[in-house]
Amino acid sequence: MTLKSGLLLISLLLPATLWMPVAYAEITEALPNQQQTVALKLENMTCAMCTVTIKKALQQVKGVQKVVIDYDTKTALVTFDDQKTSSAALIKATTDAGYPGSLVTSISQ
Repeated sequence: MTLKSGLLLISLLLPATLWMPVAYAEITEALPNQQQTVALKLENMTCAMCTVTIKKALQQVKGVQKVVIDYDTKTALVTFDDQKTSSAALIKATTDAGYPGSLVTSISQ
């Protein structure tokens, strides 16, 4: 028996699945969205254009999903992914933009 005929005989006797590569799928559990909403009290807001500057500064923070600035109350309502950023990073962003902020309250987690 030659090598060629031996391999042919083996391939006929063994199921084809033994020769095929096996693919494994890892099952992962999707994590719930880690959203948090905070209200920030902001200083140095003197005009309506300040709201634009603050909003841009907050939107540049990784993980920020929504920003609502209220000029009348001098506050910012920020929704963000708490796995990517923190309220301290938000305060730093507003402070670096010239509008020091402080945490009023954490609205949702």
